[in-house]
Amino acid sequence: MKKRLIHLSKSEKTKKMILEKAAELFSQKGYSAVTMKDVCEAAGLSRGGLYRHFGSTGEMLGLIIIEEQRNADNKLRNCLDEGKSALQILDALIEAHTSFLLSPQSALELAANQYALLDPVGKIINKERAFSTVKRTAQVIRIGQEKGVFIDGDPVSIAWHIVFFLSGIHTQKPLFELEDDFICTQINYIRDFLLKK
Repeated sequence: MKKRLIHLSKSEKTKKMILEKAAELFSQKGYSAVTMKDVCEAAGLSRGGLYRHFGSTGEMLGLIIIEEQRNADNKLRNCLDEGKSALQILDALIEAHTSFLLSPQSALELAANQYALLDPVGKIINKERAFSTVKRTAQVIRIGQEKGVFIDGDPVSIAWHIVFFLSGIHTQKPLFELEDDFICTQINYIRDFLLKK
């Protein structure tokens, strides 16, 4: 399958760069501590240059979260188009969560939680994010159940259980400075939990 090259305009490249710099700042400082001035400095833009693209830090974090979900939807669609099994998709999901949790950007999760608590739009975006994650996870579980590989039960309820479990790890990692090996072991319990014995 050939990948289509996407050519970004100068404005789109600038927006992408701003969001990357903002994501780094949110990961380092949390949502509430990042100012538009911080983003201007990190992106090397004037206030006018930044405000031409974004009106607030909330708008930036909202777009980062929406893009994250769009990428996750695309990854699942690609896995299904490639005919991957539910177990292969589950392993890819576990690998993606593990890579994210072991990266410095995992602190972005705390920024997203702050955004949900402090901004009504952030609450809506984070709620949609959770429902979107559950929908994708339930789809994979349903496929695995149809093949007799995953445990029986309501796929949506099981997916919520997994999402809450992962959310707990995301939240606790920076608070307790969890070791990488411990995180990997915990995330692998998802696989053990889902597999039929």
